[in-house]
Amino acid sequence: MLRCVQIVVWIGISASLGWAQVVGPVPRIPPGMKAVEGKYHVLIHDLSPDEETEVLIRLQAMVEEYFLRTREFSGRLDRKLPFYLFRNAEDYYREGGLPRSGGVFAGDRLMAIAGPELTRKTWNIIQHEGFHQFAAAVINRNLPVWVNEGLAEYFGEAVYTGDGFISGTIPQDRLTRLQKLIRENQTRTIDQMMRMTHAQWQAEMDTVNYDMAWAMVHFLAHGEDGKYQQAFGRWMIALNRGRPPELAWREIFGSSDGFEQRFRNWWTDPKRTASVDVYARSATQMLTSYLARAVSQKQSFTELEPFLSAIEDGRIGSYRSDPLPPSLARDCVELTRALVKTGATITIGSIPSEKNPRQTIPGVRCVLTDGTVITGTYKLRNNRVEWVGTEIKMVKSDRPVRSDK
Repeated sequence: MLRCVQIVVWIGISASLGWAQVVGPVPRIPPGMKAVEGKYHVLIHDLSPDEETEVLIRLQAMVEEYFLRTREFSGRLDRKLPFYLFRNAEDYYREGGLPRSGGVFAGDRLMAIAGPELTRKTWNIIQHEGFHQFAAAVINRNLPVWVNEGLAEYFGEAVYTGDGFISGTIPQDRLTRLQKLIRENQTRTIDQMMRMTHAQWQAEMDTVNYDMAWAMVHFLAHGEDGKYQQAFGRWMIALNRGRPPELAWREIFGSSDGFEQRFRNWWTDPKRTASVDVYARSATQMLTSYLARAVSQKQSFTELEPFLSAIEDGRIGSYRSDPLPPSLARDCVELTRALVKTGATITIGSIPSEKNPRQTIPGVRCVLTDGTVITGTYKLRNNRVEWVGTEIKMVKSDRPVRSDK
């Protein structure tokens, strides 16, 4: 449940994740827009063909990330979800979008503003609101507001890598803001968060509440080396079975008093930093996705900068069945160069094998300044990308952490 230190992405993931094979009632198509079916969505939009392709690719990866991280308590998606994506804000508002919002799950459909171009901010909103739509369809339409919003924020912060998502990021600005709020006692207690109603949340729409809900979910997923992951899954299952949230919490976690102190101590620990290792995994995964496609096209790269230049200029080839969205290039190059500025060393092409250091294998190797090693590898079948994955060996452990996908 919400495991994200593991990142192997299988291309062509199986229907066991809950593939929606049935289209529900045909959504209304506003003038000037068109509808197209994806694996999990019916996309209604007024974008370019290239943008349509990108949106469909990312929506599929987004839903598969939701399924994989919530598999202990999510059900099956029995119909495709309607998603309206508008170029212009005026059209979004005319169709019922909330004033001053960039996206919303309206109870029966997901809606968002694309703007002049699809940006990371746009996708942060889509990933957040998209989780609300997913939760209503396959988890529970009546989740407590803190966990619904906390999970939505958690997935909103996930990084798209071209062949999937990497969740569990801790952005520096959010960490700094949260630590200040906790130290100055400007947040609600965990008890107060759990008792918040949807009406209270909507009346306040306070950034502090979003930060706190995100922090609670992140702590349950990753705090104290994942100590609470299984308990969180049992709590969510209890909710799905109709157990009152507070009663289920006491039965599974005990009193919130001790939990509150552990939560505060974990987040305000002076050693708590932004998740450089998670962002490094993201960059490594992106680079490996590009390298796999380059190799499939007989393109060879052995140095990082020429490789980044080729990514940036759109010179990495791929088969039509292995597309990478054009906007990913910007994210890959920016994230990789930011990582190099921190002192990380990145090797492209022939990298040392973890099993036998005297041998080399094709892939990407990233070494952080603390000694953490992240290895990105891939597999081609019939010269098409079958899978792309990363493996991380933390400096404090000799054991590699592998994917469970």
